[in-house]
Amino acid sequence: MIFKKAISSIVSTSLIAASLLELPMAAFAEIPTVTYTSGKYQLKSPDWSKINWSSLDSLTEPGYLNVSPEIAAKLGYNPSRSWSAGQNIDSVVMLGDVDEAFAQSEFTLDDIFSRGFSQNSLTTLKDFGLIKWQTIGSLVKAIPNLKNLNVERIKPIQDLLRSKGIFTGATLGQVLYSYPQANKFSLSQLDLSKYSLNSIPKLTKTKISKFLNWQQSFINQVPGLNKVPFDKMPQPINSGLDVVGIASVVLGKSERGDSRARENYFVSGKVTRANKTVVVACGVGQECPYLELGDVAGSQGNLYGKRWASGSSQQVDGGFGILQRVNGGKEPTGRLVYGSGFKVVLTGVNESTGTANFGLFFRICMNFFLGGKSCTPYFIGPVPWVPVKENDLVILGRG
Repeated sequence: MIFKKAISSIVSTSLIAASLLELPMAAFAEIPTVTYTSGKYQLKSPDWSKINWSSLDSLTEPGYLNVSPEIAAKLGYNPSRSWSAGQNIDSVVMLGDVDEAFAQSEFTLDDIFSRGFSQNSLTTLKDFGLIKWQTIGSLVKAIPNLKNLNVERIKPIQDLLRSKGIFTGATLGQVLYSYPQANKFSLSQLDLSKYSLNSIPKLTKTKISKFLNWQQSFINQVPGLNKVPFDKMPQPINSGLDVVGIASVVLGKSERGDSRARENYFVSGKVTRANKTVVVACGVGQECPYLELGDVAGSQGNLYGKRWASGSSQQVDGGFGILQRVNGGKEPTGRLVYGSGFKVVLTGVNESTGTANFGLFFRICMNFFLGGKSCTPYFIGPVPWVPVKENDLVILGRG
């Protein structure tokens, strides 16, 4: 299609799936879009150059994840967390949850600052959240050049050493040779708000992935990261424009799953370990609101008559590995439209206005040293997303 641009078991969690809020879209911030036209059809596509973590709407449902001490010990950090309705998603999602999707750990702070976030002279080490769990040893491992510097040139480390009774003008490497126990001194023992980012040489030029347990840092704990547009990530977001259909008609809660309308009738479903959307039909006799699609190629097109079922009514299997049991192993039906960072879910339909409302759902992922990767179902959400009206175009993404 050619467009023209116009203007305490092991894991426990809360169960989010009971009902998704169907709030008026006017209650949420307007999402930047780019309008495309193709003949008589119009498409509002997210303008990813103007969308970042901080600009996403807040969550409309609370939840939590509790991880056992055994799992936390295997990871080296504890990914447990809770969130409330109205909380910003950048304070819920950790770097490790979405690194596969956006590779944000490849950023240095200087990279972030060069993408539109101006470093404030008041920004301190405290604002770089992962510093508080670094030790002198882990910093040297992340920034090897520190060993060659006199400790007087690394004010936070000098102060930390002095607080432990070590007064010296030697290089940091010499200090650690003479006092190997200093490797374990934690920077959390300092008032980090007293030190600028530049007080640790080359800190802003070091990749986030080099720091100890970078995975447990929330997005908003990395200065400026929540302001970086999604299309300027180390791994930019997929536009989703590979497959686009027509939003023909929305049908409400009176609809039920039909034994004659099985998987071939649907485009919504579950997400596999390989980050693929596998379609799942509504259960026979179960409530099944949906958006019926058309195809720009007419009745001969592959999308003609297909259904995108509402996640407010249909839950499907999700997640993999040890975290699969989170949320009962279920997630709302939907699609990976823009890649694996989040799942797009039809959260409600309004037949009187001919509107389909959507929301974004996120998941939690971890990499175990020997056990490989594990992810929860997509159960954190919804974050309100771009609504679609009947006879407009709707983005389906790949597949």
